[in-house]
Amino acid sequence: MNNSPVTVNEESYIFFSIGAYNYAFNSKYVLDIMQLVELEYPESLPDFIVGLLEYNNRIIKIVDIRTILKLSTEPYTLNAKIIIVKTENDFFGIIIDNVREIRRINTSLLNLPPYQTKNSYLEAIYTDKDTSTTVINLENIEASINSREEFQETSKNSASLFLPRDVSSKETLHRRRLHYARKMRQENYAIIKSQDTYIKFMLNNNICCIKILGVVGFYKFESVKVTKVPCTPDFIVGIVSLKGRYITVIDLLKYTENKHSVITKDTSIIVVEHEDYQLGILADSICETMDIEENLLKSKSQNSTSCLDECVINDTLYMFLDTKKLFEDEKLYVS
Repeated sequence: MNNSPVTVNEESYIFFSIGAYNYAFNSKYVLDIMQLVELEYPESLPDFIVGLLEYNNRIIKIVDIRTILKLSTEPYTLNAKIIIVKTENDFFGIIIDNVREIRRINTSLLNLPPYQTKNSYLEAIYTDKDTSTTVINLENIEASINSREEFQETSKNSASLFLPRDVSSKETLHRRRLHYARKMRQENYAIIKSQDTYIKFMLNNNICCIKILGVVGFYKFESVKVTKVPCTPDFIVGIVSLKGRYITVIDLLKYTENKHSVITKDTSIIVVEHEDYQLGILADSICETMDIEENLLKSKSQNSTSCLDECVINDTLYMFLDTKKLFEDEKLYVS
């Protein structure tokens, strides 16, 4: 009888919708999730390019993949989102209707398609309860985009025609773009990954949030090897090797409240980044994403020096992790 433990391979995926269809791809490609903003359309562009956007000091194309996936096209709304992605060879943006969630899934639950073609956009089908999601091959999407760029044609079906075109919507898109440009100038130390999208996680029964701009990745605690380092503070769990880089993991609960976290099958490591530094923090579990307007944040601790700030949103108390304060905290550095 084989009693060898079964290896569970989990990876993080972003789930989103385009019209009535549900899609996903590996979140390792995601650089940014942002609201639809005003785009440039300076010259004749291929039908599938909605416009151009200045992002992180470079001009990138924003793509309507409905054309590539042969989906029906409807006008975009102001609620549309842009996912900025980086493949092995390119940066570009994809317009989608809504981000459903970002979460880790067991890759063994991905069902391969009943056929295989070299340049297929379909990578797998993921079924969760009554919902079926198409996992797309982003590298093949990118290859298709670049192969089409030599055809600089526009027609009455140009994707740019599906952007909101009334005066009020255009003003809103313009304001968003100005706001985004200001944020980019203020946050020149990092790529902005979203101005209002947060990832929720649980910590000792508290709902905590972290802005997606500070998150590098998620890892199940039980799936990585944590090496304890002698003569370090008790809030340091150890170090892990992730993608060839050694990262210190801290017990955030012990660090902030002097209570040790209880390790369970749901315990995860959230890798956060500030400037050129990365750090792993323990979370009891990873929850869904949440869009938050900045003017809704009501801090209960404006002058707090703690990296966890209490904020109230719609009468619910959240703990917001400030990665800048975390990395600047002298407790983290031991002489």
